[in-house]
Amino acid sequence: MKILLVCLIGSLCVLSTLGERTRCYSQSDCNDNECCTGGISPWIKGHCQDFSQEGEACDPGQPDTGKYFLYCPCRDGLVCDNSGKTMGSIKCVKN
Repeated sequence: MKILLVCLIGSLCVLSTLGERTRCYSQSDCNDNECCTGGISPWIKGHCQDFSQEGEACDPGQPDTGKYFLYCPCRDGLVCDNSGKTMGSIKCVKN
């Protein structure tokens, strides 16, 4: 039983570090290939994440709070196809 508990705790520790992302208040807190998302308030930290790739959801607008809301804009060479009706259906396509 103790071995199972130790294995479970060890697994949780490893998994928690895999999901760590850099916290940010604005784009300047992130790497060049990332944007800052979580833009509901300028005072709440968001997370840096990679720019969206082809076929992934994207944010076509400019951040009002220094952070994008849910998604990053597209990587270079891609554009955000705004023909979708909902935020999650707006995808990156080749330019």
